[in-house]
Amino acid sequence: MSLSYLEDNERFYVCDTNNKQIAEMTFTRIGENQATINHTYIDPDYRGQGIAEKLLDLVVKRLQQENRKIIPICSFAIKKLNKQN
Repeated sequence: MSLSYLEDNERFYVCDTNNKQIAEMTFTRIGENQATINHTYIDPDYRGQGIAEKLLDLVVKRLQQENRKIIPICSFAIKKLNKQN
């Protein structure tokens, strides 16, 4: 099954082959140099396939390109980003 990873205003999301949204990760830009990662959702049928990790990579890459300090609020992002440090 082919999944599409897409970017929208302050979120990345994933659609399946039927164009149904199955996952998303949202973030909020704060001022000129900070952003929070607020929320992660993966449809239960798609959990355990690395989708959340891929979304986190995309969000982190985008925010790093903008030279923003990332403040994780979502428990998934907190767990994963704290592991990297």
